[in-house]
Amino acid sequence: MDSDSGVVSSVERALRLLEALGEGPIGATELAHRIGTSKATAFRLARTLQSSGYVIQLPDARYRLGPRCLTLAASAFKDIDLRGELRWAQEELNERTGETTLLAVATGREAVCIDAIPSRHSVMSVATVGAIWPLHTSSPGLAMLAEDEDLLERYLSEPLSRHTESTITEPAALRALLADVRARGYAVNRAYWRDDVCAVGAVVHDATGQAVAGLAVVLPQFRLDQTGADALGALVLDVTHRASERLGWRGEPLPAPGVVAS
Repeated sequence: MDSDSGVVSSVERALRLLEALGEGPIGATELAHRIGTSKATAFRLARTLQSSGYVIQLPDARYRLGPRCLTLAASAFKDIDLRGELRWAQEELNERTGETTLLAVATGREAVCIDAIPSRHSVMSVATVGAIWPLHTSSPGLAMLAEDEDLLERYLSEPLSRHTESTITEPAALRALLADVRARGYAVNRAYWRDDVCAVGAVVHDATGQAVAGLAVVLPQFRLDQTGADALGALVLDVTHRASERLGWRGEPLPAPGVVAS
């Protein structure tokens, strides 16, 4: 401990280590360089955090943030202003579609659900606050990957995990899908995470144009087929565009929404 400031140096180094891993997977040598310690110290810190679930080690020996970090992030995001600022947008989507709606943010390689409103249908797809999905398996995550080329390149530095028969696991296929997302402005999750569970989502921008969150309508696959992804996508685009404007964004107007019956 620094006797003058009261700072515990080992804790400070551990926090710097987590911040470094927030930029993507790193080996012990690079971690040591980033946090200004020996490789042995960086290794011990990483192993200590790994034992508690805050860090995991990949097969190639690099380290990355673990699920406990995401759980803490989800808890923190419950209280941030975005949740309150965008609640009306979720409510409007829920009212106009009758389907489950959610608000998500990107944290590392995952999308974290920070708010959700359940469907009014008897057969529904459920989203819960704190739920975590790999970016390539969720509509908000896909929309955010399509917005950020640097994020996409970092994301593709690791294998794409498979969760259903429909999950996209080939980088070339994901790039092609994201090109379509950029052209349309919205992303469609066609049962990439769970069988028969689909979603249509788009990003919300802040005043700087940064994609700060994703809004999505979540529904069973059979109702997506009935309603049509284009109609839902136009509706989601309309709402996310107005949500972005309320946050100060002044981008190009988007196409008028289709009519979706609840």
